[in-house]
Amino acid sequence: MMRQAAALAVLVTVGGCNARLRIGVVIPETGDAGIYGASVKSGVKLAFDDALARRTAPLGLEVLYRDSGSDPARAASAAEALFETGAVAVIGGVTSAEAKALIPVADRMGCVLLSPSASAPDLARRTRFFFRVYPSDELEGVKAADFLVLTRGTRTVFVLQEDNDYTRGLLPVFVGELTSRGGRITGSVRLDESGWQGQVREMIARHPPDGVYICGYGEAILGALRLLRNLGFRGTICTTSAFSAGSLLARAASPAEGVFFPLASLDVTSRDEPVRSFVSRYKATYNLFPDIYAAHGYDAALALLASLRGLQESSGSSVAQRLRALSGTVGVMGPIAFTEDGDIRRALRNHWIHGGKVEDFDSFLEKERRAGGGA
Repeated sequence: MMRQAAALAVLVTVGGCNARLRIGVVIPETGDAGIYGASVKSGVKLAFDDALARRTAPLGLEVLYRDSGSDPARAASAAEALFETGAVAVIGGVTSAEAKALIPVADRMGCVLLSPSASAPDLARRTRFFFRVYPSDELEGVKAADFLVLTRGTRTVFVLQEDNDYTRGLLPVFVGELTSRGGRITGSVRLDESGWQGQVREMIARHPPDGVYICGYGEAILGALRLLRNLGFRGTICTTSAFSAGSLLARAASPAEGVFFPLASLDVTSRDEPVRSFVSRYKATYNLFPDIYAAHGYDAALALLASLRGLQESSGSSVAQRLRALSGTVGVMGPIAFTEDGDIRRALRNHWIHGGKVEDFDSFLEKERRAGGGA
């Protein structure tokens, strides 16, 4: 008991939902969503470790990591335990399903939940304690549909979809925007149904569409993409930002070439700060280039660090108020500023896999136009 008291003496004593300056991180390091959680954790940990090493972190900061195992119920239990032991905020909800499970816990405890990558449209309206640094599907669905119809001239689209919280939020936005722009959905196939491959083969053979929209997470996207390539489909393939995970693209290899998706831009070659230092530190630490999920994890940690700096009363309400008032904080994905609903203010751009790498397609088109060429 004396040893525990001595250890706690170095931490800051504050009121509200936190007895010490503790941050929790609940992410899927294992399970189906592990490909995203691993990247998110690498970015989160880099930001916190750097702040602690440079002594720019708030005094007494303690960061505790928990693996959700890609299980929303397990994520909720882990977050609740962290809040009960004094965490003022939790970075969690890598997937929309986990975020939905975590939000009631944060709301009941009156503490902050900051998601690095959940994107279901209605998440930020459920409680004033929820924030996210990843753009809402309301933006992504519109961007994907506009790209297919306006940029690629696609009029008929076949949809390959998973059935989960992510797609149930994203797909209606996409379909609504596509039809309003004059596009037409010619049919859909559930990727978790038995015999879906045969249905896709029949679609390609009998009524080949101008384009295919694959709506889901990484493994489902990869499976659908490989089948389309094997069938020789030559139309436009557009998918979700979930395809941009670095480890997934490495496995996808050549079938990924020419696939499009909306994404907030990350230019790893930029010489501007903080991108330059982030990429340099990330490569030195992990011997890899960061992907978009590592960047969003890093920005989530930066947002919390900025909100805690100089905070006198570390309660859930005061941290939430600080997050909403953030200005002048620039992350690797751009300025960090939240709406009243807790959404990030972030623009999306069209990207594609070109030469085996994620490339900004809008910038590519502009270069082609300047050079007098075409895409």
